[in-house]
Amino acid sequence: MSAPAGGADPRRAPVFAAGASAFGALLVRWNGLDAAGFAGWEFLDGMRFGERAAWWRQGADRGAPHEGLDLLFYRTGGGARRSLGPGARVPVVLPGRVVSIVEDFLGFSLFVEHGLADDRGRRLHSILGHLAPRRGLAAGTPVLGGEEAGTVADPAGRGTAVPPHLHVTIAMIAREGGPDRLDWDAVRDRGRVLLFDPLPLFDPLPLLGIA
Repeated sequence: MSAPAGGADPRRAPVFAAGASAFGALLVRWNGLDAAGFAGWEFLDGMRFGERAAWWRQGADRGAPHEGLDLLFYRTGGGARRSLGPGARVPVVLPGRVVSIVEDFLGFSLFVEHGLADDRGRRLHSILGHLAPRRGLAAGTPVLGGEEAGTVADPAGRGTAVPPHLHVTIAMIAREGGPDRLDWDAVRDRGRVLLFDPLPLFDPLPLLGIA
């Protein structure tokens, strides 16, 4: 998933206020990464916000800046590289309401609106991509920060060489009048969307491979 240039803001979104979200810590703890000696997330070129490389295609240009963050690799204290594989449990970023669940090329993307708005009528959303959403989630479902959103999807049988991973986008998105269905085309609409770098969700966890 990629977004066109522009419409991105490196400043911190309200979701990054001190203590607002335990997303990064829960992702590590729920999946036993700490018990495995977790030392930090590792990012290949193209996994981070705004980068253009397709990390799964030896760095070929993905065609547009990355509109979020891809999580797959982490390192142990001994230096071993390990992966966040299919079935890894993924928490909800903040309290809110599910507004859409759409299929993507590895699984499904979960769009959650968090109720915070700016002076242009855009509302804060988190988008968790490449999931197998937990049973019972649907548009309109209220969710709590830190409850389970689903698991990293297994793309077996989808005919893609892209490894299973978790994609995270944070954005302010304007709703188009009514309960329109949000999808990735909406995220690419520069008139509706302001993107933020999700990396602070993982602060103060150690981060590796950051240039």
